[in-house]
Amino acid sequence: MSKKIIRAIIPIAPTQYDSAYVNQLARSLDNFIDEARNPIVNIPNMPTVGAANILEVGDLYESNGFVKIKRASDVFSGSSQAATAVGTVTVVIT
Repeated sequence: MSKKIIRAIIPIAPTQYDSAYVNQLARSLDNFIDEARNPIVNIPNMPTVGAANILEVGDLYESNGFVKIKRASDVFSGSSQAATAVGTVTVVIT
């Protein structure tokens, strides 16, 4: 069963108000109501979890298809690589 949402109607402004301002307010509220009913979210260039170690607290990032918010308690160590080699060491004492 669908519910019918009744749009709020803002009355025409009295003469002591700036009618242009109130009309702009009414249009803004109508736009907000439309966007709230049909949200379209697009966040371009959202970083992935691999870049989360350079983000600030409160920044958004994507992890396995989910949008997450970096918290102060989150720790992202990143990745490190190291290579070593063992050779011959000669010590001469005279």
